[in-house]
Amino acid sequence: MYYNLIKTPAFMKTGKGILKSIDKILEDAHLIYRKKILVTQENLYQEYEQDLKLVNFDKVVIVRGGSVDEVAKVKDECKETDALIVAFGGGSVLDLVKYSASQLDMPYINVPSALSNDAVYSCVARLTKEGKKYSFGVQPPIGIVVDIDIINKSPEVLLYAGVADIVSNLSAIQDWLLAHNETGEPINELSYMLAKEAALPLLRYKKEDLHSDGLILDLVNGIVTSGLAMIISGNTRGTSGAEHLISHAIDEYFPEKSTIHGIQVGWAQGIIAKRYRNDPYKINDFFLQIGLKDFFDKMVPWREDEFETLIPYAKMIRNRYTVFNTI
Repeated sequence: MYYNLIKTPAFMKTGKGILKSIDKILEDAHLIYRKKILVTQENLYQEYEQDLKLVNFDKVVIVRGGSVDEVAKVKDECKETDALIVAFGGGSVLDLVKYSASQLDMPYINVPSALSNDAVYSCVARLTKEGKKYSFGVQPPIGIVVDIDIINKSPEVLLYAGVADIVSNLSAIQDWLLAHNETGEPINELSYMLAKEAALPLLRYKKEDLHSDGLILDLVNGIVTSGLAMIISGNTRGTSGAEHLISHAIDEYFPEKSTIHGIQVGWAQGIIAKRYRNDPYKINDFFLQIGLKDFFDKMVPWREDEFETLIPYAKMIRNRYTVFNTI
């Protein structure tokens, strides 16, 4: 008999005040490493130094994050035998470590300081190279530690961006189904199901729930479930559709008018749902009830009547059949 062999985390731990307990979490998961190397940003290290000093790190590597230019530095600092890399930071730091650790074939765990996108657990790293963002295939982390207290101290807009990024799965799977019906593109039904189930629990929340334990737990679960969807299918089909093409097009061709990825993706999803789809998820009602509509209005420097001018650029980003191919 034949099965897909997929890499799932050896552990996932979510809780309050657990940053200082990384050693205990690893021990409970029966993961023993001779050395641990922390990779983080200066401001985060200073803010959480008291907790981080309670963890047995052999080395601390300070980075800016987000750029291929720092990969050589991280690789040089981390080329230890039997060492575990601990990435502590936002998506820019996590993606830098994911790519560097994959290049070194070293294990790493992710400790996010914010939940602004699915960088916490995915097989893709987005890094800047010569001023442009590129996607790189990477190995997923062996573990994830999410300290709810740290997430709640992150800027509110980053929580909103994370919610929008995961909810955009509902747009991506509609494009996947469309491509299947129109072109015969195969669907991995398990991946499709996971991508959908990652997003649905978030639709029940309102603006006053943003910092609740329930929303944060559902967002963490959604991020990990989305990551599994990508790993199972071997691509981002269930988590990246026309809405992501718009966001990447803005970053690529109009960087002076780009903003946070999740906010751009949500803005594009709302317009696509209203203009081109019979939206079964009432996504714009959700954006209104949770407060995302306000962030679209404040942060996205594009008018809705300019949206169609972005579509030709979006179609150049990737050879992926989406609703834009039917317009």
